[in-house]
Amino acid sequence: MYRNIAVCIFVFLMVIANHSNLQAQIKGLSGMSGDELLKMELESQFSDDAMRSETMPVGNIIDPELYFLGPEDVLTIQIVPIMSNPRSIKLSPDMSIMIPRVGKIDMRGLTLKQAQDSIEAFFKAYNPKFEVSTNLRAARQCIVKIAGNVLYPSIYTMPSSYQVSTAILFANQLQKNTAIALPQMEALLQVQEAERETERRFSESGLSTKPFYSSRNIILLRKDGSSLTIDLEKAAATNDAAYDPYVKEGDEIIVPFDRDNFPMISISGGVTRPIILPYKPGDKASLLLKFGYGLTDDADINNIKIYMPSQNKQILLKTDKSLNLIGEDFEIEPGAVIIVGQSITPQSQSTGTVSIKGQVRNPGNYLITLRNTRLRDLIDMAGGFTQDAYLPLANIVRRESKLKSLTDPRQETYEVMQYSDLTMDDTTRYYIDMKYKQPLVATDFVELFEKNNDINDVLLYDGDIIHIPTNPGLVFVNGQVKNPGYVEFEEGRNMSWYIERAGGFAEGSEPERARIIRGRTNVWIAGADDVVVYAGDQIYAPRVPDEPTTLKLQRFAVYASLIATVSILITTVFTLLTRK
Repeated sequence: MYRNIAVCIFVFLMVIANHSNLQAQIKGLSGMSGDELLKMELESQFSDDAMRSETMPVGNIIDPELYFLGPEDVLTIQIVPIMSNPRSIKLSPDMSIMIPRVGKIDMRGLTLKQAQDSIEAFFKAYNPKFEVSTNLRAARQCIVKIAGNVLYPSIYTMPSSYQVSTAILFANQLQKNTAIALPQMEALLQVQEAERETERRFSESGLSTKPFYSSRNIILLRKDGSSLTIDLEKAAATNDAAYDPYVKEGDEIIVPFDRDNFPMISISGGVTRPIILPYKPGDKASLLLKFGYGLTDDADINNIKIYMPSQNKQILLKTDKSLNLIGEDFEIEPGAVIIVGQSITPQSQSTGTVSIKGQVRNPGNYLITLRNTRLRDLIDMAGGFTQDAYLPLANIVRRESKLKSLTDPRQETYEVMQYSDLTMDDTTRYYIDMKYKQPLVATDFVELFEKNNDINDVLLYDGDIIHIPTNPGLVFVNGQVKNPGYVEFEEGRNMSWYIERAGGFAEGSEPERARIIRGRTNVWIAGADDVVVYAGDQIYAPRVPDEPTTLKLQRFAVYASLIATVSILITTVFTLLTRK
């Protein structure tokens, strides 16, 4: 009996010992506070794996009071002192955050600001000493349909941080992975170039290029059946994101096409962005001023007037330099127009700067008097020519004010040829001339400085560049000659002399079509005996044009038919005469 009692006591002591060892294996478990246990639970729930997702370009800065949370949004939460570093967590599909041993935080229908307040209140209820910080780390991906007047209407996946305006921009850009047929690409480039040209023509007029209807009438259809009319112009002018909301799951954005007739308001004159926009009930004078996006340098702040159709008169407005209305604001009506006066255009400048390079005694930049300084005057300013100056190659390059088309190099040519009466062959030649034209000034330094022909003493313009080169000492002979290549230049020689030095015409050449190509202008001229070749010129001897066999046969057939016709005619006449 005593033996059984001893065995039971031994077993009881072993159980107690094992229980103590098990507790010792869990570090500090027996002495953990509630905060430490909470920390363990939070670390098990929060993970940086939540950030492992595909990212897209940042579209907008988030406004916490307007951004509504949704499933898969990634939040970062930091709780001081139990969490020294922020931890990330994704919102669950039922829009909640579950904290074991503590409870669930419901996020349904909350903005980011409301969620921040709710999370802070939740943890402070557990421990008032906690300092809680919550931020949006990554926005969820939403499926959004964009239709209407956009370049690529389609269904897109985009971050919920995108506002409607950003989503529309996304649908109007060339997509990297989108295959576009060449005709479509050409049509797109033509439209863009036409818009660019229109903007250029209106750039200094103070007028809008056209009425803009769609930007104040975009329709946003929500998944819950509600709809909104988005006013992107008001959102930008007032810097208020409430008029340009963030996209959500299942949104459909409809961009309307432009209309011809609708109630309009406009601002023009000395503003950065003259524009014509649709009228909206409740529009005020201060808002229409903001649509102008600020004043230009020549704007007259004391001459800003608004025209109200019902009053049939102009009202003087007082604003500051940022176009903020000073005084009582008032509602405007359809047809209201604000015109910002412009100061008198200053007189055109009287001086300019030109550059002279090459073989003059003092090359560099010089100040000239516009409409007065001529070429001979500038050479005198530069100290005259050096002994190495070679005038036959000297030229003046003039700065062009209008840049060529960036997308269609043929546009300028087509605009000029629109009403021409050129034939097809003339059109081809004209296109080549226009494509490779050089901005040279029509003058001849030899005629001016060696023969004193003052017709070539041209007026200089601001930005002109004068080149005075050295004598290259060579003439290039090319084409159907026996020894094509460079020939040493000799003063006063004609084309025939240089062709002889190149071995003469080769077999298959057509001597009567040989030409001199002037080094200064690239103009082709006939090489008559009295035409002097200059150093730097080229001489080209063409070959006899190749003629296809079929064309030869056709020509011989024509000759044969002519001979036959003449023979028949002669025979007929002879027969008639002999009958008499």
